[in-house]
Amino acid sequence: MEFRILGPVEVRTPGAAPRALRRKPGQVLAVLAARCGKPVPVDRLLDLVWGDDPPPRARKSLQVHVSALRAEGVPVRHQDAGYLLAADPDQVDALRFRALAARAADVPDLAERRAAYARALDLWRGTPLAGAESEPLRAWLCAPLEAHHLAVQETAIGLDLVLGRNGEAVDALTPLVAEHPFAENLRYQLMTALLACGRRTEALAVFQDVRRTLADELGVHPNTRLRALYRDALGV
Repeated sequence: MEFRILGPVEVRTPGAAPRALRRKPGQVLAVLAARCGKPVPVDRLLDLVWGDDPPPRARKSLQVHVSALRAEGVPVRHQDAGYLLAADPDQVDALRFRALAARAADVPDLAERRAAYARALDLWRGTPLAGAESEPLRAWLCAPLEAHHLAVQETAIGLDLVLGRNGEAVDALTPLVAEHPFAENLRYQLMTALLACGRRTEALAVFQDVRRTLADELGVHPNTRLRALYRDALGV
């Protein structure tokens, strides 16, 4: 059985199509999956699923949602005044992503390392917990996962640049820059890839855009590395 939270919360049994979960059971499973094999106290579950203002019968509702998960075959156990997901961490896509990304960093051959990162990135199906987010879960679980996802993407694209896969890097970076307009390293990578492809005018436009964005929104200038790349592109 596989527990998937890197996208809509799903349970997948070998040989069967993934089963999407309703919002609240999905939130409960997401918390337990993120702490796979470790008990999560009931009070912590209530805080993460319902936030600061849980309904009067939140504890009873939690029991109902746990029962719904068990009816789906999810191995949830009651332990130490809390609940745990009695599964191997490798059955949780988010934990497998972290493990694969960590192992990829140690692969000596650059092309094989890039392929290893690709296997980790392939586990992502969209926004974590899509359709089942809550403010506490976003801060506790989703935001850290997304930050790690972006860091792995940047590392993988950096390998593309080293390996001379500049066109692929441009294709990957263009939507990422649009999604993260203040991420200066992404801009640096995109300018580098465009320059390597002989697309100097587009590379200069990337710098002009980030300069306007940073000035208008944050009142700051691009970092030293970006400015140096821009000067190099201008030939000055």
